[in-house]
Amino acid sequence: MYSERDPIPHTAVTRQIAASVHDRPHRLKQLKALLGRQQDRAHGRVPQAVPLLGQYAGDQLAYWAMRKVLFADKRPVPSYGLELAPVLSHCVAARRQRRVRAALLASVVILTELRYPFGTSAIAAVAVLHMWLRGGRVSRILRWATTSIVSFVLLGLAVFAAYRLAGTYAPVLRQAMRQGERAALLLVVAISALYALDRWVAWGYVLAVRPGRAEIGKRPHAAPLATKRIKAIEVTETWQTIAYQRYWDQDRFVGAGLPRSKGASRIRLKPAGAGDEDTGEEQEHHQLEGLRDFEADELMDDVRDELERLREKLIETHSLPNCDVSEMLGVSESQWRMLPTNPAATWPEAGEMIRDGRGAPSSAAARRYLAAQVVSWDGQIVVTVFAHAALEGRTLHFVTRPHIITPLLKETAVAAPTSGSALAGHLLLVPLHAVGDMVDLVHRAYRTVRRSLRLTPPGGRTVINSSVVSAPADDDLEEEKKPVSLREHCARSNVKDMHQWEDVLRHISILQSWMFARVRVFLDEHGADLGEFDTQVTSVINNTIVTGDKNTVVSSASGRDGHQNARSEKTPAEPKVKG
Repeated sequence: MYSERDPIPHTAVTRQIAASVHDRPHRLKQLKALLGRQQDRAHGRVPQAVPLLGQYAGDQLAYWAMRKVLFADKRPVPSYGLELAPVLSHCVAARRQRRVRAALLASVVILTELRYPFGTSAIAAVAVLHMWLRGGRVSRILRWATTSIVSFVLLGLAVFAAYRLAGTYAPVLRQAMRQGERAALLLVVAISALYALDRWVAWGYVLAVRPGRAEIGKRPHAAPLATKRIKAIEVTETWQTIAYQRYWDQDRFVGAGLPRSKGASRIRLKPAGAGDEDTGEEQEHHQLEGLRDFEADELMDDVRDELERLREKLIETHSLPNCDVSEMLGVSESQWRMLPTNPAATWPEAGEMIRDGRGAPSSAAARRYLAAQVVSWDGQIVVTVFAHAALEGRTLHFVTRPHIITPLLKETAVAAPTSGSALAGHLLLVPLHAVGDMVDLVHRAYRTVRRSLRLTPPGGRTVINSSVVSAPADDDLEEEKKPVSLREHCARSNVKDMHQWEDVLRHISILQSWMFARVRVFLDEHGADLGEFDTQVTSVINNTIVTGDKNTVVSSASGRDGHQNARSEKTPAEPKVKG
């Protein structure tokens, strides 16, 4: 019988990702950076970058998770070191809060327009006039007026007509100006108050998943369709089928993280004591005397039972932390898309894994893998070593494929302050951030109207604020068809902390050493010659220890596009205090 996965561990990573979907841009830091840019320009320095929220936190992360995981038309890949249900529940809450915020903002604008119709019209007219006059149009009009007497006379007639028209409607214009002041004041106060309330509600969600709370919500409120989908995902993500794909000349299991160099041994099975120079009769004699037949399925079961001992806590330092031993059915990416997504009482591919594990490996679309996993650093580091044994043509091929899930991105590792004074300080600064949100909203609305009216000046550039929820552009259209992992999406492209990297190498070395050591014992018990096997295993173990000290992981294997692979982190992952 196959070995099932343990319950998904409750780690700090789950809390941090759930909190990050409620993150908001830090307006005070943006203001400081904008002021610094002015000083940089004055001194001829390169202007510093304005910190934006980015696509790995806030509304954009919630949008990505709901589009790629919650409401995707494919089965979610197994999640390692992360509980999907609480994160998806908070993504639903973040989306609902965004919709409520948008509805309230529209209501404020509509009520202001109904209360001060002339005032809102005056504000809109002034804004459109400002848009049209920007970009040097005034200087171009003046230059045109001085080119000839006719153009000068036409400009003078236009100015005189505008003056007479303003005098005719002077009472209406004065009323519009008075209402415009009141409407502008009302909009500023109402929108700022609305954004302050929005940020306080977001803080409530962040505090709901703070480390001190024993239970965090796994189901969204008043969202029956999303609740049904989350329940289904809780079942299907524990099914032990994992997709493999070829990415940048590397073989990787989707959801398991970055692949490391595989370790493999391929030996021709012969009885102990039989040399290559022996005749056919001598080899047959040795086989009858010593080598006993076995199946690859028996070898995998024996290795699995041995790995279970790593979980025993005889002494605290002798057991691996959160060690889980299970079995996986590796299928290709194309086959993955045809698997059922509806939850069932039992894992649908369980019988297929047992059947294929006992059959011949050639031409088998799905193959059995033994997965030994260690979750450390409270979910920041997940090391998984997949092992597969193929026995065919009197040759044993045993291969291990290590994978590493790296720490969270700094912008995703959001956590609530641990001290009450720090939390009170952040909550008191919310109104200032709300004013910044109001200014940002006005700026974005101004740009949107300007683009829609085609009033962008020649040579002007349009910069999209990262806090706006928009569908990320996919350079590769096939990306939509690939299995995705929320944990991989939020992970760094490498491991830079020295101690974390040492733990990664040690866990890979321990798991591989135990696997190969048990294979050696199994072959010895069955009377096989171990000379060639010992030579190959020594090379595998030394390769893990010697070449694993580069302190980098090939970012091209992370399953993201080139822009995401190119990002760099200057500090190790540590929770960012919300606010």
